Parts: sequence; structure tokens; C-alpha cells
Amino acid sequence: MTTQGDADCNLSASKMSVNGRGEAVSASYSKSVKGNHSFNFSVSKPRLGWQKYANFSASVYRNFTGLPWNNADVTENAFVLGYDGKMFQKRLHHSVKINSIWRVLHALQDAPFAIREHAGHTMKCSLENTLAWDTRDRSILATKGYLLRGAQEYAGLLGDATFIKHQVDLQAAAPLFLGMFLSASLQGTLVSSVAERSLHLIDRSYVGGPHDVRGFVMNSIGSRAGSSSLGSSATAVAVAHIYRPLIPAEMCYAHGFVTAGSTASVRSHDQIADMVEAPRVSAGLGLTFIFRDMIRLELNYVLPLRYVPGDAIAPGFQFGVGMNFL
Repeated sequence: MTTQGDADCNLSASKMSVNGRGEAVSASYSKSVKGNHSFNFSVSKPRLGWQKYANFSASVYRNFTGLPWNNADVTENAFVLGYDGKMFQKRLHHSVKINSIWRVLHALQDAPFAIREHAGHTMKCSLENTLAWDTRDRSILATKGYLLRGAQEYAGLLGDATFIKHQVDLQAAAPLFLGMFLSASLQGTLVSSVAERSLHLIDRSYVGGPHDVRGFVMNSIGSRAGSSSLGSSATAVAVAHIYRPLIPAEMCYAHGFVTAGSTASVRSHDQIADMVEAPRVSAGLGLTFIFRDMIRLELNYVLPLRYVPGDAIAPGFQFGVGMNFL
């Protein structure tokens, strides 16, 4: 099953240490009940050194993704070159990606004109750079340590997608008493067009939903056209949790949380003022499940405490699954 609820037929194969030096080759193919085809072929090669761990990779893929918050779907055909490196006892992470992605946005039948005007083909050629310092004991749900991460993406080398994106992530966790621990996260994103044309719908920033600002429909906070989200040029999210391990202690947790988020539209002339003017706030209680440090599930009861008329709020029980949660 996919996160969109579609059943898939999947085939995958991989080969490790192809030439005896840690190289890896993997391939996968999937077909959904809707007839959409996706594939991925990737190769990677490690480069090891004293207190240095590096990996070079290349991949070709086709991916079909539903964007229900936009009332649209997107097909991506891509070629990606990547570098990942770790130093200083694997605490310093550095990654670089060169992306060439042919994208096709398909507006659904009930999509408003504000979505339809972005439909069709776009080409994104971009360079991504990420630098992070990570001392957490585990990334999926840390009980101690902190993360400082900064990422930039520049699109406009070729193609018609032209923007600069900056994202900053801060996260810290610390033990309390009776086995409980505190976790807090901050995330800020800024996307700016570097051409006279408007920022494309796919390239905008989105927040809301069970992974960040809980109590709202997925990626729904900000400007809207009917039931469709139009995304933002700037977003900020702050989340604080208190966790209490249950049984088994490394797998199941009870938690209470407060989340807050805000956005600025792509037409904003004063992004900071717009974000301060209309914050969204929610609070709740729930259960968190961790499976083999690979996937995280949350079942929460959430109450939106502050929202703007027209927001797609989701009070009550909310379920989330994935790897990256704030």
C-alpha cells in the first residue's frame, strides 16, 4: 500500500559489493491499480578514509505522486547525481545533489483555475547542498542530542523552474525524570523566484498535517483556492513534545505536544509581518510507535487552538506514518 491508499504491485532487486569494494546496484518497478508505472535504477560507490565516510551515487527514476492538497497529480522523470559524506565520528554530514527532473502536473477534474494554470510540463535542473551536525542517539525519535541542519537548492541552471530555496532545521532532545524526555523542533523555509515569473506550484513550501502542525489537513495551511492549497513562499514550524516510554520501551511511547506554524503567500511583500499576524496553534495527546528505527507511526487526538477562517482543520483523531516528523 502507498501513503495515498493505492495498492501497488512491486518488484525489486539489489546487489551489494558488485566488484568487492562496497558498490551497490538496485532496481525497482511498481504499478498501481490506477495504471501508473514507476521505476528506479540506482548505483552507488563508497569512498572511505580516516574518520571520513563518503558515498557517490547516480539514479534514474520515474515517479507518480498524488497531491491531494492541490487537487492534482505529478509525474517526475529524473536523473540525479549525488554525494554523501560523514566526518568527525559521523557527526558532520554533507550532501550534494545535481537534479535534472522533467515534471508533468496533472490537474484533477475538480481543480480550480489557480491550480490548472500550473498544469503541464516543467523542467527543473537544480543543485542542492546540505550541511548538518547531528549528535542525536537516533534520528527517527531522539531521546538526547541535537541536530543543526541547513539546506539550499538553486534551480535555474537549465529548464523553466527558477528559484532559490533555503531551509533550516533545529532539533534538540533531553531526558527529564521517570524515564520521560523532552523533544523540541524548529523549521524555517524560504523559497524565492529568481525570474519574473511566479513560483511554480510544485516548488512552493507546504505545512500542515500529522508530520508537523498537527490538527490540520495535510499541507493545507496558507493561501487556498476552494479546497486546494496554493502553497507559500515562506513557512515556519515549532513543535514541542514530552514523551513517556511504554512497553516495549524502545518501541512505544505516549506523548503530549504543542505545535505552531505560520506561512506567507507567494505574493507577500512583508513575509515576517504576515507570518507573525496569523499563526496556527494546536495541542494534543497521542501514541507513537517505532518499528526497527525504520518507520514511525503516530495516533493522536488533536485540538486546533488557533486558526484562520477558511483553514482546513482536522480536530479529533489524526494518524500519521513516515520517517520525518517534527
